[in-house]
Amino acid sequence: MSQPQPIHFHAQPGWKFYNPVKLTVGRGCRQALVEALANQTLLIVTTQRGRRQLTEDALLGALVTQNRVLWVDSVRENPGLTDLQAEIDRLQGEAFDAVIAFGGGSAMDAAKALNVALAPECRAHSLQTLLVDPARHAGARPRPLYTVTTTSGTGSEVTPFATVWHHEIKKKLSLAGPAVWPTAAFVDAALTDSVPLSATISTGLDAINQAAESLWNRNANPITLGYAIRALQLGFAALPPLARGEGGEAARDQMAEASLLAGLAISHTRTALCHSMSYPITAHFGVPHGLACAFTMPAVLRHNLQAEDGRFAQVALALTGSSDPAGLVACFDQLHETMRVRERVMVHIPRLDALLALESEMFTPGRADNNLVDVTTLTSILEAAWGE
Repeated sequence: MSQPQPIHFHAQPGWKFYNPVKLTVGRGCRQALVEALANQTLLIVTTQRGRRQLTEDALLGALVTQNRVLWVDSVRENPGLTDLQAEIDRLQGEAFDAVIAFGGGSAMDAAKALNVALAPECRAHSLQTLLVDPARHAGARPRPLYTVTTTSGTGSEVTPFATVWHHEIKKKLSLAGPAVWPTAAFVDAALTDSVPLSATISTGLDAINQAAESLWNRNANPITLGYAIRALQLGFAALPPLARGEGGEAARDQMAEASLLAGLAISHTRTALCHSMSYPITAHFGVPHGLACAFTMPAVLRHNLQAEDGRFAQVALALTGSSDPAGLVACFDQLHETMRVRERVMVHIPRLDALLALESEMFTPGRADNNLVDVTTLTSILEAAWGE
């Protein structure tokens, strides 16, 4: 019996897509960054581990030896408003030609925030003001920002968004707008080969979730859907062997491409309900970002299937060979089980009622309202994610 043909998804009339980030992709491509930035003054934003990785790298080490370098190597996971403002104050009198973001999503977020805040048009404003009032940086012209990824997860190397955490009040803030776009991104999977297992899993789940969230998104269009489908194919194939300590360079390359494509998709759609729900889970319980997003993913997929307009059939066909969305649900359930997502998250959360108590904080504007199907209560989704 032949398989039913999927109904092809049609975007709303007048859809648009724009991404100005120049891409250089492939093992060894980071050499091109060294050549492009010779004899300049550079601000390099990274973690302490990232600084060691960059300076000891056979190719990137030349960035330090052939240029004048200013360092911000104090970046921590989920960069905080207070710490970033301290760095902005320290760097106010410094002159530099370009910014390099080297690392994972946190380094990308920090570099974007610093670059915008240190633009001449923004120096009179605090970072908090820039976060609260996007009009303050709408016309800013920051230095060129070059992003170099060392994890495969956020896709932040190609998006005009940055996340800053107000840790004192356990709140996530966003920086978004034309001034935030990177100039160029270098995606060299060789830099991800040494990522620890726990980070490989969390960042990989983040990439898969971002592809999924651009799928069940009101802002989806044929371009973002194509990116999302390919990202899911690559991520579903590469992450399980990497989680088993297998796969090698081929799987790392696939995961890097999946993350990049998911980033290109969300650079237009933004993320949706899973990310909206994840922020207080991370802020209050310390659940790593990718795990917090993936925790609700199968439940959110089921919720959105009621608005099937052909997109889920297309993804199901690409992932399972059948256009039946039930197979897509099984695919996500299996990944959830294989990655032990529920088990990994429950280590951080004491009980279901503690999770449900955060429901009012989970409706993040600009995220929850991107979801394909309206949500008025999250209780059933949270209970399904928990396993009740």
